[in-house]
Amino acid sequence: MARFWSKEAALWGFALYGTAVGAGTLFLPIQLGSAGTIVLFITALVAWPLTYWPHKALSQFILAAPASGAAEGITHAVKYYYGKRVGNLITFLYFIAFFVIVLIYAVAITNSLIEQIATHYPLTHLARVGLSFLVVMVLNLIFLMGRQTTLRVMGFLVFPILAYFFFLSCYMVKDWHPERLALTGQFSTSSFHQLWLSLPVMVFAFSHTPIISTFSVAQRETHGDAAISNVQRIMRWAYLVISLSVLFFVFSCYLSIPTANIQEAKDKGLTVLSALSMKPDSPAWLALSGIIVAIVAMSKSFLGTYFGVIEGATELTRSVLKPFGVSRSYRFNRTVSVCVVSLITFGVCSVNPNALSMIYAISGPLIAMILFIMPTLSTWLIAELKPYRSLGNLLTLIIGVLCVSVMFFH
Repeated sequence: MARFWSKEAALWGFALYGTAVGAGTLFLPIQLGSAGTIVLFITALVAWPLTYWPHKALSQFILAAPASGAAEGITHAVKYYYGKRVGNLITFLYFIAFFVIVLIYAVAITNSLIEQIATHYPLTHLARVGLSFLVVMVLNLIFLMGRQTTLRVMGFLVFPILAYFFFLSCYMVKDWHPERLALTGQFSTSSFHQLWLSLPVMVFAFSHTPIISTFSVAQRETHGDAAISNVQRIMRWAYLVISLSVLFFVFSCYLSIPTANIQEAKDKGLTVLSALSMKPDSPAWLALSGIIVAIVAMSKSFLGTYFGVIEGATELTRSVLKPFGVSRSYRFNRTVSVCVVSLITFGVCSVNPNALSMIYAISGPLIAMILFIMPTLSTWLIAELKPYRSLGNLLTLIIGVLCVSVMFFH
């Protein structure tokens, strides 16, 4: 029987916290701040279950598939339950979902830099194109330093970023305007619409799907048949801390940043730290540190996602060339993948689509398909997963369907 508290549980709790709270958290206060008080309260009520239930369901989905001697995780589980063809489709959706995340972070990094530079020097569209090229080049140079070096640097940055978020949440308390929490209006059709649009942003902000495979497999290797109960125990407390800390940050932003600044940041595709720097009484150190932390946090998340995207693109390149009788080395396919992904990223940064619109339309719904719908629907389709049917799973499935519907009807 595993102890209630152990060093291993604490380390995995920190790992889940470090991957869940990051750059995605910077977009949540922008959406909820513009959605209104009622939506904010409803989000606070559902934050913990809608973080815990889907990640727990995905872990159960992975662990219920028998261990293989080679690859494990999401892809192995999907192929085991549904066969190679469906497995390849899910892998492709997984690749697209996280490729869009890479694009969102690259656009947001570029916008944050432009917003800061534009306060001192007027910038043309040509300047944006040049800055977009520079951002993509620098991120690729860091990526080419190698996985271990990059991950070591990213791991080092986790705690300073989390500490800054907590410090900022506390610092903003002095500027709170509690009257903003007054429920002055009735729950209208507009409130329903804003709540619906907020679902993909919530999924995006709290999702950390890639680490769930690693976490689940590690628990199976350590605890065997007790892996699922151990996963639930660690997740339950980790997600409580994650939800409370993120909600504290969101409420602090909502109560202290004027709605006009939040709306301006939303329209420009900026993060909440940029909205904070727009306040007339914002001190210079806060504006500067906010931009630096936003860029560092988004760069960290970009690189963490970029490794998986490049691996997926490399496999896609190999698959595309194979029917033409072209067989190249892994290094060649990887180089082509880096070049193609970089060119697309540069093009998107130059065009500057709205970051939140990309979350509504593509990233949030695709993540919901993998995280909310696939593992919960499978409990009704796969006999081996029948024991995991629950009311929580059913509600998670419904929320996932609503989230995906935003892709088609927003």
